[in-house]
Amino acid sequence: MNLFVSIVLWISYVLSLYFAVFLLLVYFDKKTVFMKEKTETTLRSYPFVSILVPAYNEEKTIEKTLRSIQQIDYPHDHFEVFVINDGSTDRTEETIKTFIVDKPHFTLLSHPNRGKAASLNRALALAQGEFFACLDADSFVHPLTLRKMLASYQKEDDPRVAIITPAMKVAEPKTVLQKIQWLEYLVMILFSRITATLHSLYVAPGPFSIYRTEIIRDLGGFDEKNITEDQEIAYRVQLQQYKIKQCFDGYVYTTAPAKLKPFYRQRRRWYLGSIACLHQYREMIANRKYGDFGVMQMAKNTVGYFLAVAGITISLYYLFLPVARFLGKMNAIHFDLLNYAAHYQTHVNIFTFLLLDFRLLFFLILLSLIGVIFFSAAHRNAHETINKWGWFPIIPYFFGYYLLKGTILLISLSRFSWSKKIRW
Repeated sequence: MNLFVSIVLWISYVLSLYFAVFLLLVYFDKKTVFMKEKTETTLRSYPFVSILVPAYNEEKTIEKTLRSIQQIDYPHDHFEVFVINDGSTDRTEETIKTFIVDKPHFTLLSHPNRGKAASLNRALALAQGEFFACLDADSFVHPLTLRKMLASYQKEDDPRVAIITPAMKVAEPKTVLQKIQWLEYLVMILFSRITATLHSLYVAPGPFSIYRTEIIRDLGGFDEKNITEDQEIAYRVQLQQYKIKQCFDGYVYTTAPAKLKPFYRQRRRWYLGSIACLHQYREMIANRKYGDFGVMQMAKNTVGYFLAVAGITISLYYLFLPVARFLGKMNAIHFDLLNYAAHYQTHVNIFTFLLLDFRLLFFLILLSLIGVIFFSAAHRNAHETINKWGWFPIIPYFFGYYLLKGTILLISLSRFSWSKKIRW
């Protein structure tokens, strides 16, 4: 084996196993609590809440989003809704106007395209709520989620809890890519729940995270220069040592990209924003002042980029190079596949087995086992069955999806190094 590839492989396995085992131990430590924990829907009081819905060219989903808000199980005189039309060029504004007729608690704000963060800040300046929630215009909130999340605030009874995040699922997946993302989001719900016990959440998802209004205003609102404002505000909250919690069964449903091109654009924006946030708040990396968030989460986020590069490197060595060699052989014989198959001889024997690197094989099997444990636990945690959308999406989820995401991450790293800017 090439020495460089061998070194990269060993470092990748050791780092991956370290973080995987750490999270697994935290999960086992909290498993009993997770199984018994139940979010209340009964509130001691009903604080006034502002709901902010930024929208840009969302004519296909905006009505369903607003309808989900209207169906929230919460007194309508205790919440207000600001729908911000951010310079849409389709029928988004007309759809909003039609829907909010005879709904005095809904207000439409319109302005030329300024970006999501600027739209949120405009509405935040007008918001009257003690708490405010953001809801992306392609996402839909469960009727009980607002109650559950406010109950979580009341249970914590801690003025330094600045954000409570939801449990985000993919809404009605139809394509294979959407079903793969559905699996991914379930795993992320579990990881967020584990991470929240360590006070180490580093993103407040756009679909219905709920903020303490006074704290976010004191921090200056959302960063209008950042393309992932929901992640940047979470980093800033952690920097000021406020707290972020998760409502593990406060469900909100988001529309996942159905095709590869919009998926690529979405993840490229996420990764570029994540890289920018990590660079902006690099002083927190391995800094004990910030507890587990600095020592563990920031370190894990940083190492994640190395693992992505390593993963692509290893894939090139073990997958693409052999394919390239095979195609070279085929070209030499003018792609005479029948003749090649007739004379093909396998070289696999008992010595091939004995020459395997069993240490690396052990690491690989252990990592795979931990992955399966988390995968299964994530479905139980989200009260979902593994085969809800069929068995087929599980295959590309384990054998190709993370290679795809790693490739997009590499592209994002290169674009960040070139200082190429991506708009919302």
